[in-house]
Amino acid sequence: MRPRVSVSPCPAALTAARTIVVAIVMLLSAGSSVQAQVARFKQITDAVPSKFFDAATSAPDPSNPNRLVIGFNSGLDPTTFLPTDFVAFSNRVAMDTISFLVKAPLGYYISKIIYTQRGAGSTGRTSVSAGGATWVVAGHAANLGVFRSDPSLTGTADVTALKLTSVPVSVTVSLFASTGAVAVTSADVLVQLVPR
Repeated sequence: MRPRVSVSPCPAALTAARTIVVAIVMLLSAGSSVQAQVARFKQITDAVPSKFFDAATSAPDPSNPNRLVIGFNSGLDPTTFLPTDFVAFSNRVAMDTISFLVKAPLGYYISKIIYTQRGAGSTGRTSVSAGGATWVVAGHAANLGVFRSDPSLTGTADVTALKLTSVPVSVTVSLFASTGAVAVTSADVLVQLVPR
């Protein structure tokens, strides 16, 4: 007859196993709560579909889905042979509006919307270029700023007090140049959410 051997788990091994299980549960629940905090960008349109802003290539940032990376056209217009980039030069004007709807996930509302644009321009003595940007957020119009050679700017709309789950946004940018040039090269909109 063989002797009975009972094996009881080592207390240190049990503690390590419990710690791993707890860590996995915490990671899974953190991942699901992050998923729940993602805003959606819907009904993206722009006023000049073949130039400047490009609604078709505007999409959430893969590294931060609460940021809408605004697309831009590039290349040449086949009928005028002028650039479709968001640039003004040699006595030309470039203007466009991009509009979209921001929707908060269930259980959240939108607290802030932050618009940022970057670009460059001529800074020579004889360069004459300028521009401006405005926006309408939840029906309230505001000036984002005016500029000469550097169109880089940031604007924040704090809508926390409204506790809105859906916010329409329109951004209009205008560029003018008689000599020199000014161009907007990138733009994005960041949405901040707050639990209800």
